[in-house]
Amino acid sequence: MTDEPIWIVTRDDVADETIEGAKGWGQELAEKVSVLKSKAIDPEKLKQEWSRTMQVVGQLVQQAEQEAGGNFGMQLDEVTLAVEINGKGQVNLLGACSSEMNGKGAITLKFKRAEPKK
Repeated sequence: MTDEPIWIVTRDDVADETIEGAKGWGQELAEKVSVLKSKAIDPEKLKQEWSRTMQVVGQLVQQAEQEAGGNFGMQLDEVTLAVEINGKGQVNLLGACSSEMNGKGAITLKFKRAEPKK
């Protein structure tokens, strides 16, 4: 295995510029400036984070399927998740309507029930 890092491009928000008298209101508005940065991530740390996240997701899916089947007679057929890898190498699940997703990229994972083998 290689010791080369995985490079992640992240966005840092920097509030620095001030606009005075915007639209004649005489008030100051802080403007957020986004800066893209590349950050090196240790591949082993990323693997550990990914594995931990997938273990928890697996447990949640298993629990949801048991509860849906036992309580309602339903079968979980598909799960779609949005996952973000941040500049620290952390793997985070993103909510579908999360304000934290604003302007961020995400990896979409779609898990489908395996077809029975014939």
